[in-house]
Amino acid sequence: MARPKSTKGGKREYIQGLAKGLAVIEAFGAQAPSMTLTEVASRTKLSPASARRVLLTLEELGYVKAQDQRFGLQPRTLQLGYAYLSSLQLTGLAQPLLSQLTGEVDESSSIGVLDGNETVFIARASARRMTRDYMTVGMRYPSHATSVGKLLLALRPPEDAERLLSLAPLHSLTPKTITSRSALLKEFRLIRERGWAFNDQETMVGMRSIATPITADRQTVAALTVSAPITRYDENGIVHHLLPPLHQAAATLERLLAARSPAGAFSE
Repeated sequence: MARPKSTKGGKREYIQGLAKGLAVIEAFGAQAPSMTLTEVASRTKLSPASARRVLLTLEELGYVKAQDQRFGLQPRTLQLGYAYLSSLQLTGLAQPLLSQLTGEVDESSSIGVLDGNETVFIARASARRMTRDYMTVGMRYPSHATSVGKLLLALRPPEDAERLLSLAPLHSLTPKTITSRSALLKEFRLIRERGWAFNDQETMVGMRSIATPITADRQTVAALTVSAPITRYDENGIVHHLLPPLHQAAATLERLLAARSPAGAFSE
């Protein structure tokens, strides 16, 4: 388990039990929606005895539930994510703008942030014609496979972007996902030059997207994106028809953040 940095007292301020509990919660996911005690211990690198104590504690608190010797997360864990989202002025300010943008262009729009080498989407407005959306608030994707992630990585210092890319293998989500480090670094240079990122079916087959940064306190804190089916827009069409309203929405959100956000509210 990776240990968070402590600003005071070093290891004396490190609560090992809390770290173990969070590691167990984070071990569950799409690839492991339920696990046995042995599987939890293996994924978290905890001893079976330690994993058992953590699971029983989380079960007592209502975060997990055991059934047929398998453990799974309970809805109470959503409170952890909701607490984060509700603490962000960005989310509250952005949702009405996302709804307005989606209504204007008739395409889905989202806001994402960088979390390590992953992109987490913190706000979403789906196009009305979509009967089943492939993305929801809280979803994570490898950053190299999304327009938001590529943009946010490209705007980091080059050495930082390369470090984040090295944290995990560059897996493909679709046949068009860029998985070559050199190709991604070349893409990042292009993104820095033009100030926006394009995604051509790299996250989802049949969907293209374009993203532009959101800044606050002179830092890029998130990215705003619009996605559209390939049957409606090619790359030139997206740039011509969707990028201008995307830029306008981002600029409006930045003005709201500047007026209402305290300094440092979006620092990492």
